[in-house]
Amino acid sequence: MTKVIVIGATGNQGGAVADLLLERGHEVVAYVRSVESPAAKALFAQGAQLATGDLADPDGLQKACTGADAVFGFSVPFGEGGKDAEVAQGRLLIDTAARLDIHLVYSSVRGGDRLVATNIGHADSKQLIEAYLREQPVRATVLGPVYFMENVLNLGFSRLGEGILANPLTPGKPLDQVSVLDIAGMAVHAVENPDEFVGERIDIASDRVTGQEAARMLSEVLGREIPYQQMPLDMVRQWAGEGVAAMFENFENNTDFLDIEALHAKYPTVRWHSYAEWAKTVDWDKILAG
Repeated sequence: MTKVIVIGATGNQGGAVADLLLERGHEVVAYVRSVESPAAKALFAQGAQLATGDLADPDGLQKACTGADAVFGFSVPFGEGGKDAEVAQGRLLIDTAARLDIHLVYSSVRGGDRLVATNIGHADSKQLIEAYLREQPVRATVLGPVYFMENVLNLGFSRLGEGILANPLTPGKPLDQVSVLDIAGMAVHAVENPDEFVGERIDIASDRVTGQEAARMLSEVLGREIPYQQMPLDMVRQWAGEGVAAMFENFENNTDFLDIEALHAKYPTVRWHSYAEWAKTVDWDKILAG
């Protein structure tokens, strides 16, 4: 049994990691802002320990990580401090893991190992974090997930609650996507096999689908037709800002796809999910009611 600190354990990504670690019998310490939140209480009921603090709290993070074998974490974009705050979060996490000599499994983004300005704030910040990590004496594994399947659950953007699937990409444009379930699978596999994974950086994707294909699969799961509708980029700029619009422009022009088949063959113990398989795991009644 390994003792693992999970950053963001009440969110989608950290929550998936915490759930899988608990399922596999590990000792989990959920690093949360408040032990009184419903999500924190649910984790405690599942058997997780709780530690309070945030990614800007060096004392809280140090206390939570002391005595652990590993820490799963990521930095949070789109906060009040912007890019600088996210870079500071990542550096604090790296420094803490290095000081305590514990295995850091850091969830970054595909392309985070490059140093090429993208005009996408949350991608550029992770490039700076990874550059810092490479200079530190830290035992680390870096995961580079692509676009999250779970983004479609943001009904304000996807408009699924209105009975359509909206996205800025042209209907037939393929997009590499990953489920947080598979990020969790890779993260837990790395935690359980540190000798194999320390020093490794792995870009990860679950499936490659077009908007039309995603709409068809969601139609099958939901039992009603969900048409695909391309969203104008100007609307994306208005709703989500220039960085998100630039991200979708990059996706539209992208021809550099991951070799998903080779990735899955190399790590067969990860319970990879196709888009259709992932969609079947979602409690759509709860999502659409919200």
